[in-house]
Amino acid sequence: MIDRSLKSTDGLDDAVARVVAIAALVGTAMVHVLQVPDAFADADYLGTLFVLVAVACIALAALMTRTSDDRLWLVTGALPVLVLIGYVLSRTSGLPGFSDDIGEWAEPLALIAIVFESLLICLSAVVLAPHAVPMAAPRARTTRPMR
Repeated sequence: MIDRSLKSTDGLDDAVARVVAIAALVGTAMVHVLQVPDAFADADYLGTLFVLVAVACIALAALMTRTSDDRLWLVTGALPVLVLIGYVLSRTSGLPGFSDDIGEWAEPLALIAIVFESLLICLSAVVLAPHAVPMAAPRARTTRPMR
């Protein structure tokens, strides 16, 4: 795996990406912590999942302060994908033992979480994308003589 923090030419870009990711992870954790009481009231397993998401976000943010490994970025992008899948399921078909939020798409804290999670997905994708390879000079067009 590549440790992106060691590349001198990408040092500033890496630092900015990590700071933005840390802020989004902390924001995601905060939103989930604020929703923990309601989640436990709805279903115990849902409250447990909210706590686990918050703890995972804080752990990832702490790791982001020390390294910028591809595996860390992969997990940082995968976690919000899973959370968003859970959100969509809870709003469409409902979750086991919990169908109260079906059709409730405009909950303010949920929308804030969606912004943070979407940012993490996009940022992780950009960081993990292969660096742009310089394009070769265009070839001269050859034309055939008309017959």
